[in-house]
Amino acid sequence: MEARSPSLQVSALDQVSRAATDALLKANLLVPSGHVPVVAGMDDYEDEPFEATWSAKLQSYGYHDSTGRWITVTDQDIAACRIDYGLALAKMLVAFERAGPSRPTPLIADLIFDAGTIKLAGAKAPVPFWFARRLNDPGVWAQLEARIARKPPQEIRIILTSTPGERIPETSQKRNHIINVADVASDPAKLAISPQILGARVFPGQAQRRFPIDHSDDCGLVWHGDKTLSFGGDKQRLLLQILFAAYWSGSPVLRVAAVLEEAGYGGQVNSLKKAFGRRDDWQTFIRFDDGNCWIEP
Repeated sequence: MEARSPSLQVSALDQVSRAATDALLKANLLVPSGHVPVVAGMDDYEDEPFEATWSAKLQSYGYHDSTGRWITVTDQDIAACRIDYGLALAKMLVAFERAGPSRPTPLIADLIFDAGTIKLAGAKAPVPFWFARRLNDPGVWAQLEARIARKPPQEIRIILTSTPGERIPETSQKRNHIINVADVASDPAKLAISPQILGARVFPGQAQRRFPIDHSDDCGLVWHGDKTLSFGGDKQRLLLQILFAAYWSGSPVLRVAAVLEEAGYGGQVNSLKKAFGRRDDWQTFIRFDDGNCWIEP
C-alpha cells in the first residue's frame, strides 16, 4: 500500500515473501494488473535494471544484452498486480454499518479514496470515512490537506491510512482523525478494524460500548445499534446473560430448552416467544431455529 507505484511485479513481491504473496492473490486482495516491463540484466551485474520491450516479430517481451543478443522475458517474470482497494476496505469495515458506494470513490487517483460513512458509537451522525496512502510523501500530504480544507466535515472525519503512525504529519484540520490501520486493527494478522479501539482513539476518555451490540452487566439494558432495549424480570435477564456469554465466547449456538431451564423457566414456558411475552423487539438480535438459539446482531 505504501509503494510509489500502484502496480508491482509479482516476482518482486515473491522475493519478500512468496507465501504472503500467494495468500494475498488467493484472497483476491492482490489482482492482476498487466506488466511492469523491467528486469535485472543477467550478464555483468544481475542487479542492473533493463527495460523489457515488446517484439512484434517474436511476440514476446525481452531486451538486448551487452553482446546484442536478444534475451526473452516471460510474461511471468514481469507480471504485475495491484491492491483491490474495494475489497480491502470492505474487510477493514466488516464490523461497521456502512453507507456509500459498493466500491470506494477515488478522490486523488490511486492515493485517496472515499468509502462513504460509518456508524461509530459516540458520534452524533454517520462519520465520513476516507482511506489514504503514502502520507509521508510531501506532495501527497499537500494534496490531502488541500482536499480536507475545501470540504470540512460537520463533526468529524476518519481518514485511515497505511502510513505508519510515526510518519504521519500533524494536520491543522482537527476534525480529521488520521489513523494507521494497524493501530486500530482488531487482530494484528487481519484487516478488520475494531469499533472499540477506533472509538477510543476518536473519543478518548469517553466510555465506549461494543458495536453493534452490548449490554449492561445484568442485561437489563441491551444497546443494539442506535437503539436501547430495556428488559425486566430476573429470568429474562438471566436468559440474556446466558446467550450473551455464549456470544462473546465465540460459540453462540445453544439449545433453547437448555437455556430456558438454566434461566429458571418452568415446563409451560417451552419457547423464547413465551419467555419474552408479548414483546418482539428481542427478535432483532436473537435468532432461533430447529431447537437452537443464538445472538446475531
